[in-house]
Amino acid sequence: MEGLQLFAQHQVFLFMLVFARAGTAVLLLPGFGERIIPPQVRLVLALAISFIILPLAPVSHIAVPQDAGALFGAIGTEFLIGAFIGASTRLIFSALHMGGQLIGQSMGLSALVPEAAAGFGGSTATTNLLVMCGMTLIFVADLHVLMIDAIAASYGLFAPARLPDLARLSEDFIHVMSEAFVLAVKFASPFLIIAFLFNLGLGLTNRLMQSLPVFFVGMPFLLATGFLVLFATASAIMLSFAGSMSAWLNSFAT
Repeated sequence: MEGLQLFAQHQVFLFMLVFARAGTAVLLLPGFGERIIPPQVRLVLALAISFIILPLAPVSHIAVPQDAGALFGAIGTEFLIGAFIGASTRLIFSALHMGGQLIGQSMGLSALVPEAAAGFGGSTATTNLLVMCGMTLIFVADLHVLMIDAIAASYGLFAPARLPDLARLSEDFIHVMSEAFVLAVKFASPFLIIAFLFNLGLGLTNRLMQSLPVFFVGMPFLLATGFLVLFATASAIMLSFAGSMSAWLNSFAT
């Protein structure tokens, strides 16, 4: 009876370790951790994915700590690793939001602020479009499967219940932030060029015909050109986003 009790305690401790990493990551990952999903559903998803990963995680050799400090230290370490996986992937996804904001401002849609999509506040119409397309692409292209696989593969990169190299973790996080910003600028670069040329043309026109309401006349052309360019580049934006997120998730397996 005592052996069965010790076995149950050990299994509960192992599940707590896996849930601290997998559950934290799931609650932050795009697609799984959106605020439009009820908290109860997110919790059930986190528990289900933790049960799936538990047999795959190399944690069976870890003994139950004898003191509370070691217990909370092990769980806190797993929580930190899970937060890194989820937050870094969320940063890649935020490139769509930043790019959509730049595109909306370039097209003159910054004054039109619809209801925010996928937990991002202050969104423009183009931001909502790109974010919802990216959310759909995550599940259509099976990127959500790669996310779960990345959590399972992270045990080869970060040993369980062992504090990772915080300097390397910080460098990787900064690298993801810079990559997300570069992606956003790449997404919006055609629109920034068009907006620059358009405003340059309006300025020259205003100097030549000062009585002409240039913005009133020119804004429909800017909107039409912006929508045409968005229609032409939307697929390239989505493919570039999917490739970047896939590359980042696959990096946990190497």
